Amino acid sequence: MMYGDFAYFYDKLMYDLDYEKIYKFIKELLGEKSIEPKLILEMACGTGGLTEKIAKDYKLHAFDLSDDMLSVCENKIRSKNLKLFKQNMAGFSAPSTYDAIISVGDSLNYVTDTKDFEAAIKSTYDHLMEDGIFIFDLNTEYKFKNIPPVTVDEVEDVLYIWENIYDEKEKLNTYGVNFFRNIKDNDYKRFYEEHLERAYDLTFVKNLLEKIGFKEIEIYDDYEFKAAGEKTSRYTIAAKK
Repeated sequence: MMYGDFAYFYDKLMYDLDYEKIYKFIKELLGEKSIEPKLILEMACGTGGLTEKIAKDYKLHAFDLSDDMLSVCENKIRSKNLKLFKQNMAGFSAPSTYDAIISVGDSLNYVTDTKDFEAAIKSTYDHLMEDGIFIFDLNTEYKFKNIPPVTVDEVEDVLYIWENIYDEKEKLNTYGVNFFRNIKDNDYKRFYEEHLERAYDLTFVKNLLEKIGFKEIEIYDDYEFKAAGEKTSRYTIAAKK
C-alpha cells in the first residue's frame, strides 16, 4: 500500500490511535515474558508514531513500503537507535534477527491476499530469535461492520470525509478518504485516497501461527490485558517462537 499525499496528513487524521497506550502495553508484555530486547523490528512503521517511542528505549529496525511514510518518519525521528529501510511485509527480508517484532495500526489487514499474509507471518517467524515474540494487531470483522458509513471531521487545517464500505462476502473493507487542506484563508486543496483491508478470521490466524511454528499464542482486546470478545474491534495478538 502506497500512501502518497495521505502520508503528510496521517498523524493529524490518526489522532485517536493512542501510541502511548500501545507502547505501555508492549513494554508490560515484554516484561511479563521476561524478554529484554537487544534489537526490535517494527513492520510497516508508517510515519513513526510508535517508532519514536520504541527508539528512545531500544535499538530498532523499522520498515515501510511507502517512500512518503519513510520520509516523514526520518524527518520526525533523530535517533542513533533507529535504522529505517524500505520493504514489503509479504515475504520481507530484514538485515538481522530480532528479540521482538511488532506491527501495529492494523497494518497486516492491508495484506489482503491470504498467500501474502501467510508469507508475512512466515518471514516474521524466520527473523525472530528463539523464544522471541511477535506482537501485532488486526481490525476485526465486528469493527468493519459497525464503522459509520460516513465520518466527517476537521483536525487543525485538514477537513476530511471518511467513507466506509464493507463487503461481507469477500471480507474486504474499503476506506475512501477525501481530505481537504486549508491552504490559506479557507482556500482548500482536495486529496483523495482509497484503502483496502481484509477481515481475517481469528481461527484462521491462530491455525496459521501454529502451522508456522509459533507457540503460546495469546489474544487480547485491543491493547488491554483482557480477553478478546465478540465485540472486540481490534485483536492484539502475541506469539512466541
